[in-house]
Amino acid sequence: MKKALVLLLAVMLVGCSGEGAEKKKETDVKKEDVKQEQVDTVKFEEVDTESKAMVEEFVKEYNEKLTLFKQVQPIGLDMISEPVSNELNDFSQVLLEADFKEYKGHYKLVAKYNKDKKIIGYNLTVQGLPEKEVNDEGDEWAEGMTSAVLVAQALGLDLDKFTESLAIAEGNRDTHSYTDSTYKVTNICTDVDAGKFEFNYDLTK
Repeated sequence: MKKALVLLLAVMLVGCSGEGAEKKKETDVKKEDVKQEQVDTVKFEEVDTESKAMVEEFVKEYNEKLTLFKQVQPIGLDMISEPVSNELNDFSQVLLEADFKEYKGHYKLVAKYNKDKKIIGYNLTVQGLPEKEVNDEGDEWAEGMTSAVLVAQALGLDLDKFTESLAIAEGNRDTHSYTDSTYKVTNICTDVDAGKFEFNYDLTK
């Protein structure tokens, strides 16, 4: 069996750039304006009311699932800070970014918004050790993969479907998507050899 799938089954069983210097030329001014347009900062308090409540509920659920998981299987994952206060940059809000505690690796969880400041989904990126340096159980990837499962659980998704999709994506070194409830889940495993995984949880309505 593939390492990520073995690890997932185990988890399931256990439960800005600044404005710059002086503007020398008109072209430089235009470039700077474009750069400022690209980095659109929004305070969380300005987010659509319903979306704000959804993100706060998601964070609460994620932390509760992690707390329960740690009671059975101690793991060095960080909780998402509450209350949520992170600003949005380019319609992306970093909820959690941390290095692995036990092995070399890094993971980042963001909430994604549209231009109307409404939540449209979540994205988790994981960078762990290259696959050739990971044991058959995938222990070296455990923290990042567990976070991916916790996101799925917090969103109320079917973990069997999530596991099946990940197994297909990892086995083919490709991308695999499916729809569950109100989310389109996309598992991206094109760089598994390098220890990279990406997970998109996009609202379908």
